[in-house]
Amino acid sequence: MRRSRLRRWVIVGLTVTGALGGIALVSWMLRLGWLVGPNNLLYLSTLGALLGLLAGLRRGPAIARRLDGLLERVAAVPPDAVLAAGTGATVGLLITVLLNNVLAVVPGFTWLWSLAIAVTLVTASAWFLAVNRSLFAGAGARAPGVFDTQIGTVPDRGTPKLVDTSAIIDGRLVEVAEANFLDGRLLVPQFVLHELQRIADADDPLKRRRGRRGLEMLDRLVNQGRVPTEVIDDDPSAPAVDDKLVKLCVTRGADLVTTDYNLHRVAGLQGVRVLNLHQLANAVKAPHLPGERLSLDIAKEGREPGQGLAYLEDGTMVVVEGAAGRVGRTLDVVVTSSLQTQMGRMVFARLAEPARQPGPAGDEA
Repeated sequence: MRRSRLRRWVIVGLTVTGALGGIALVSWMLRLGWLVGPNNLLYLSTLGALLGLLAGLRRGPAIARRLDGLLERVAAVPPDAVLAAGTGATVGLLITVLLNNVLAVVPGFTWLWSLAIAVTLVTASAWFLAVNRSLFAGAGARAPGVFDTQIGTVPDRGTPKLVDTSAIIDGRLVEVAEANFLDGRLLVPQFVLHELQRIADADDPLKRRRGRRGLEMLDRLVNQGRVPTEVIDDDPSAPAVDDKLVKLCVTRGADLVTTDYNLHRVAGLQGVRVLNLHQLANAVKAPHLPGERLSLDIAKEGREPGQGLAYLEDGTMVVVEGAAGRVGRTLDVVVTSSLQTQMGRMVFARLAEPARQPGPAGDEA
């Protein structure tokens, strides 16, 4: 995991910095004549290294977290913006050189003025070209109508997305990722992984099955290669997993991927953009129009008298009027209407009238 590697590098860097600080201190004190003897170099450099190690162990996770956030923001900058800012900085430096040649003869013009002019011009020109990069039809920006011809590449752009336990167990996230309907990186917090493992180790067979399915789906998600997936160590101070997810989304500016309706509402109220797999599934379901004939297995009786319940292949519930006494039978029904709710789509139907059989030829007499 990148966060763990960053933390190790921070600890090593602080340790080396502490050792170099001890060496520099010994050199300075030797020049003043305060210390003599080679042992002082060993003592103070070792002391500096130990102090750097302690500082790294204590502050390493926080520094690594900030570095990781900085790297994510840098990685999210579009290439055309980087190219435009670099071009603007080069133009600012060229103008600075020309102005320095002109102003060098002015009395009182020093390197401080030159530095101030350079900083002002480089910053202004880089900012201007980066903001107005769309005005330039050129390098770094893809012209309208021109598409990327490289196939099989994995883009790492877009807003990062935090995945909760329900979305992992649901399993449809893998198919959505494989269908290239997700961009950015998928982030799986360590506390979500722990919750998933706890469900997989539960005593209840149903929970244990769901937890193991979630671990299998997560393994497929990591190995499918369509969307970069990373397990992160962030653990906000909150009592519940849902609260931690919402806080982490706010802190990182990430979207939330879930199937939990209540978590969806809570996160939305706090300004978090939510991608609900249930809503996506309902949006792409083919609508059943009134008058359409279906052949369904009546699974059980409904709440209202005379109603029977059946289910389509995608799990949509169908309420069939007049089918209460025909549980376990396969019936032909006609769709009368459908209703979209927060929990999904419901279809209402009635029993299809049997086709009229023609009578014998002699009946007309």
